[in-house]
Amino acid sequence: MFTAISTASMLGIMASTYYFQNKESDNDHEKIKKIADNIGLYVTENKQKQSIRIYRKTKKENYSEYIYKIPLGLSFKRFEENKQVFIDGLNNKSKHDFSLANLKSINWRGDVLKQLKRLLNNRIKLDKQVEMEYDGMLKFRVYEKGLEKIQPYNDEVLAKIKGWQVPIGYTHKDFITHDFDKLQMLVVAGMTRYGKTVFLKNIITTLINNNPDDVEFTLIDLKGGLAFNRFSNCKQVNKVATNAEETIESLEEIHVNILKQQKEFLQKGFEDITEAGHKGRHFIVIDEGAEIAGFTDKEQRERCTYLVGEIARIGAGLGYRLIFATQYPTADVFPRTVKSNTSAALCFKLKNATQSMVVLDRGGAEDLPTGLRGRAIYQTDQDRIVQTPLIENDYIKDKIKIHIRSKEELNASGKNKKHEQAGGNTFKLKEVGLHD
Repeated sequence: MFTAISTASMLGIMASTYYFQNKESDNDHEKIKKIADNIGLYVTENKQKQSIRIYRKTKKENYSEYIYKIPLGLSFKRFEENKQVFIDGLNNKSKHDFSLANLKSINWRGDVLKQLKRLLNNRIKLDKQVEMEYDGMLKFRVYEKGLEKIQPYNDEVLAKIKGWQVPIGYTHKDFITHDFDKLQMLVVAGMTRYGKTVFLKNIITTLINNNPDDVEFTLIDLKGGLAFNRFSNCKQVNKVATNAEETIESLEEIHVNILKQQKEFLQKGFEDITEAGHKGRHFIVIDEGAEIAGFTDKEQRERCTYLVGEIARIGAGLGYRLIFATQYPTADVFPRTVKSNTSAALCFKLKNATQSMVVLDRGGAEDLPTGLRGRAIYQTDQDRIVQTPLIENDYIKDKIKIHIRSKEELNASGKNKKHEQAGGNTFKLKEVGLHD
């Protein structure tokens, strides 16, 4: 009798806990308001405290949205700066790990009471995440769980990409892409082992697969060349530079071609590559750009920094796309011209707020999860937390194998190298009449 009563009681407790667990999100509004008050996000008017006021609550499929009226004198920026405080506050308790699957797992012929007690003591840490927006009203979106820790790059992802887009990653509710015909320059930053170089391989593979006849690459890998080595014999890759001398040579050649192309566009009255009717794009991918500041030869260092800046400044309209990546984004190694001409950044975890400020003009990248590869902040006209897709080397190999040059082509390329350096790559401008 005692066991039966206890079992019934335990089932009642479990049912009640399960119910309130699923109603827990209703308390998030009170928590948000309390957190805001506790950290001073309110104003005082006529000796009366004016706090945020709830305007509307909406329950969505995988998140709840709370819309607040902010009192006059309180800025959205202050809420953004305290985002992590809200996340921590909403996750300051664990919850019972109840599910129908757990209840079905009970062996009713065994010691039911013991099994129920075990389930009651089985608790998991909350993983709620927050998005904030402001459009005259403060919007809080509270997600019951964080992003998936691994998002594979596969044919399904590739099928979503068109033109000059590349996959950035997944937010809580969207799949985000970067379009290099709209945002021509991209800065990529992040500590080693957090996904920066994998993302660069993602870009190169995507563009070779989707634009095999129109894309060209100059790859600069100042970490020794290993990351880009697998692409070195692709038909779309002009050169892989791995040291100061090769980098200078590559950038000088590109700069000459840019100036020549700029002159020809002016003569023909073309404003940009689109008006000229040319489909080709030339991507300059620099991995570990901070190494440029470490070139021992001062003249080389200054010249290289200047050339990168010139490509960023005038190359976009002529079909040149610069991707500047580094794991050490400090003010003394990050070219100002690159930053001032870049309207997009993908920032993985960084060591401190100072580095984050260099890339994003705000802190935040230092607060990304420790040890979680692929998690990043994508910044354009707004900031979004994304999980970038993980591309495996075997997948890359499968996608680029049809673009690898044969030995005969490589030999011919070697014979023509001197001619190419003299004439430069001018995007086959005869096709649009610029050499007529």
